[in-house]
Amino acid sequence: MNRFRFWYFMVFVVLILANSESEASGNNAFNFLQMNIGSRAQGMGKAFTAVSGDLNGLYYNPASVGFALHPSLMFYHAQLYEDIAIENFSAMLPDVRNFTFSMGLSYLHLPEIDEYEINGGSPVHLGTFQVYDFVSQVGVSYLMNRRVSMGMQMKYLQERIDEVTASGVAFDIGVLARLPIDYLSIGASVQNMGPNVKFDQTKEKLPLTYRLGLAYQLPAYMVTFAFDAVKTIDEDWQFYPGLEMEFLKSLAIRTGYQYNPDVGGGYNVGAGLKFLDNYRLNYVFSSAGILGSTHRAEICINLRSGKDKKSYDYVKAFPASNKATSMNVNRNISYFLPVPGSLTYRKLSNELILSWEKSALSDAQYHVWVEIPGKTGIVKITEKPLSENIYTFKPTVDKIDLVFYVSLYKDGKESEFSEPLKVKYRK
Repeated sequence: MNRFRFWYFMVFVVLILANSESEASGNNAFNFLQMNIGSRAQGMGKAFTAVSGDLNGLYYNPASVGFALHPSLMFYHAQLYEDIAIENFSAMLPDVRNFTFSMGLSYLHLPEIDEYEINGGSPVHLGTFQVYDFVSQVGVSYLMNRRVSMGMQMKYLQERIDEVTASGVAFDIGVLARLPIDYLSIGASVQNMGPNVKFDQTKEKLPLTYRLGLAYQLPAYMVTFAFDAVKTIDEDWQFYPGLEMEFLKSLAIRTGYQYNPDVGGGYNVGAGLKFLDNYRLNYVFSSAGILGSTHRAEICINLRSGKDKKSYDYVKAFPASNKATSMNVNRNISYFLPVPGSLTYRKLSNELILSWEKSALSDAQYHVWVEIPGKTGIVKITEKPLSENIYTFKPTVDKIDLVFYVSLYKDGKESEFSEPLKVKYRK
């Protein structure tokens, strides 16, 4: 009896789709691993290896979340071709003695597929079967100092096609560094390291992938440029440029481009909206040449406390000279003012001496802001603008973790915040 199963055709389609998403070889197992997660990252054309502090970074460089300040959750959905969809849940808990712990669950699924048998005549319907991929992962990153983070994660993999199931494990490692040039970062990662996976009597390789990335932000305009170079085993290097522009601290526009010689060029266009302080909605539309288009969306929830009352309750930890006011006062922000850079500190007796790069603008002044992670929002601790690029902070408690920011003030307008400076104060 000559038996034909329709699912062989569908498996071929799935592999082609995975190839279009990842530029990975169809000879590798679990090509689903290359169908990158994250709407913000996808909106930037998958150029995300050197972008820090975002949950999307788990799927590009496990070291990136080492710079995160607040616990976060992410719920993600991708609608691909031929009713193929991906669901994902991710979470991270940062700043646990310089460690950040993370986890993720990803599930690719299709509708049930019809199975037929051909025996010299008309096809006979035998029923339906399932195809899915599932990945669970746990990770940890360590912030070695204020500029360098290292990370790794372990993944459990499972793939099913009809009655055939394969499983395996894989590992990712990465490093991300914020260079002495302000707002420039570099990242590198190796993904999907692990033993061959046995799939229906055949051992297949995982899609081992190397990533290198650069990211640079124009602080005066809240524009981020990113560029990734990606090499998957048995494939050529691929290059991904990406761009993100932020407006009014609540709206982001993103775009990126990738090219695959098998299916043609593809562009990504995305948008992000921040609302209710701690919520962010991201969406991206992607074109993939002859395969058509896809849609992805996610909602990210920042679990920090940003309520004014709680912020003022903790102001008691500040000395009387550091009169704090809420960040929610009307800040007349100008996105054309340069953002202060090179914020650093030194401990002198029981004081923290903050300093930063002096602006070349004439008559430039500064405000200093502080946050107690997980306990307060960001509050201003300078009652009047400072003329010099130095500030003395005197904690009134023996032990406290703080995050400082600086903004530039000129002619009644204020810049965006500087890069955050984490300080673990111990008397």
